[in-house]
Order: sequence, then C-alpha cells, then structure tokens
Amino acid sequence: MINIHARVKHLIQKYGTRDPEKLARELKITIIKRPFKKTMGFFKKDLGKKFVIVNSNLDEFIQRLVLAHELGHALLHSSNQTSYIHEYTLFPRGRVEIEANKFAAELLIDEAEIDKCYLENMCTSQVASYFGVPKKLVEYKFDKYIIHREG
Repeated sequence: MINIHARVKHLIQKYGTRDPEKLARELKITIIKRPFKKTMGFFKKDLGKKFVIVNSNLDEFIQRLVLAHELGHALLHSSNQTSYIHEYTLFPRGRVEIEANKFAAELLIDEAEIDKCYLENMCTSQVASYFGVPKKLVEYKFDKYIIHREG
C-alpha cells in the first residue's frame, strides 16, 4: 500500500511548494491546457515523458483540483499510460482514482494551518470553506478528525 501522506509530505519538503503547477514544473511534468467538452483532465506518459492535460474550459479552482489529481496519477501510477477524468465527482470508482484523490487532498490541504482540536469541532462544510476545497476532499484528508459531518 502506498503511503500517500508521506509521499506528498516529502515532495512538499523537497520542492518547497504545495502549488500543483510549480510542483509539476519541478518534476518535469508538462502541463497542457486544452478545451474539451466532457473530459476534465488526464495523465499521459509518452516515450518516458509525462504530461498532464487539463480542460481549459473549467474555472481556475477546478483546473487546480484536476491538476493535483492528475499529478497523483503521474507520481503514483506512472506505469499506466493514460488516465482520464470525464466527470470529476470525487466519488471515484476503483483504488487508483481514490489514491489520486487522496494525493490531491494531501497536496492542496495544509493541516499545519489548523489546530486539530479546532478541527474536531468543525463540520466538513466549515473545513472545506476554510481551505477552499470541495467537502469530499476534506473527508479524504481529515476523516479521523472531523466529528460533525453535516454543516
């Protein structure tokens, strides 16, 4: 089993950033933004070079989320040649998609920004609002701490 928390923590310490675009540049992963009708993004490996393609029609918030998710594929599942997100629901089917979402959660949410005691008294919606991420991403990151699910 992959220790995603440790993997992301190491990357953040090594490269000094949680920003998915900066991290991709540091890791020599090419980001391409193109308009698509349904596809939100995908990871592709071609002749040993890694590419993350993100739908440029999405708003910046969603593009960042998709990029973080696809970076997860690039770093955790690089033996796969291509991985697509058609609908980014955060309710994935399969281990690989769950791992990519956990990677995105670990990358985009800095737990050092919030006290664990404070976190235990917040509902999922409040934590999501605090970090500016979807509720489901919060659940991937803080499942054992958040007591109040509704909010």
